[in-house]
Amino acid sequence: MTELNTYLEYNDPLTIIRRTGKPDDPYIDRADVLPVINGKITLLEIPSRTDRVQIAGMTEIDQEIYENRPFLAPNEFLVHYSVGVVQVNSSLEGTAPLCRYKATGLILYPASRIYAMVHRNPDVVSTLQDYIDQVEEKINENKTIIGDIEVLLNQTKQVIDDSKAATDLANIAAQEADKATILALDAYQTTRLVFKEPVATLSEVRSTYPNPLVGWTVQTYKDGKRYRYDGNQWIEIDVFGSNLQTVNEFKDGLMSVAEHLKLKSYPDSIKDRIITFSLPDAVQGVIENFIPFPFAGQLIEMNGYCEIAGEMVTEISLERTRNLKNWTEITDRRLRFEPNANVDDKLVAFKSKDVTVGDIFRLNMNTQGLGIYNITINLKIRI
Repeated sequence: MTELNTYLEYNDPLTIIRRTGKPDDPYIDRADVLPVINGKITLLEIPSRTDRVQIAGMTEIDQEIYENRPFLAPNEFLVHYSVGVVQVNSSLEGTAPLCRYKATGLILYPASRIYAMVHRNPDVVSTLQDYIDQVEEKINENKTIIGDIEVLLNQTKQVIDDSKAATDLANIAAQEADKATILALDAYQTTRLVFKEPVATLSEVRSTYPNPLVGWTVQTYKDGKRYRYDGNQWIEIDVFGSNLQTVNEFKDGLMSVAEHLKLKSYPDSIKDRIITFSLPDAVQGVIENFIPFPFAGQLIEMNGYCEIAGEMVTEISLERTRNLKNWTEITDRRLRFEPNANVDDKLVAFKSKDVTVGDIFRLNMNTQGLGIYNITINLKIRI
């Protein structure tokens, strides 16, 4: 910031970047969807007064007409060409109309030229740059304090770790002494097996034999596992039938080699289902037709193509609901048609790929490129 102030010390810090409008530096066409805030639309660049600003379904009026009747009808707008601001009727508050115009450039204001009144006293004025400098100073002070706190935390952690290490050593010594005492008893108890009537599952083992003795052994006939009580808990010691071999490419087992190879030959794609959205005359906004999906699965891919490519970027998001009331966007990176492209850029990403039975999907054309026509979107889901 110091270098910037020095560089502009004897110059007007207001920066104007303008195009000449000549063939070697022409004005550019812009079509921006911008919100109406406090009855005004702030264009991203300064528009050409000669080429005018165009808003579909609305009429521009001159300053002289507005001065004679200082109000705007819902279908009228007034353009302040010097600053790039469009004034509209208050009924359009919160909407985002599409503004088309020839862009001539930008006017950049430095923070030192933007002021704020302190405590509503017009005699006490501070600039935005003053506040930025104060915030930067406070941030630097906080960094120093945070650094000191981190040093103290590291020192405290080291003391705690040393204390834990000493405690662990004492516990280990006590445990080794206990182990030496019970080794002889364990040698007998671990070899003793007392077989009891089998039950279906491990949970039934616990309920059928609530007060077991060391060595009691029970088999669960649903999975063939054998459990032995070691004095504290039921421990799995064997699986009846574990010597049965599984099948592989060279030898029969629980399945024949032919069946095994046939099963492996099936591609994962046979589980894929395709939802197709056909949008021959779609316009910007939510596409009202929706499609329910009757299976659980995973979102694999979303792609699209169009018969006629648009002159500007088109973006389409995927939304999901289960009650047709609350819709949630699930595209983390939306499907995007670049200008003059008939297929999307293949960079779609999803926030969540899980699909549950009964999910309902729809599309939302967030941005519509000029001239794009007859779009088809395919959504691939693997069940």
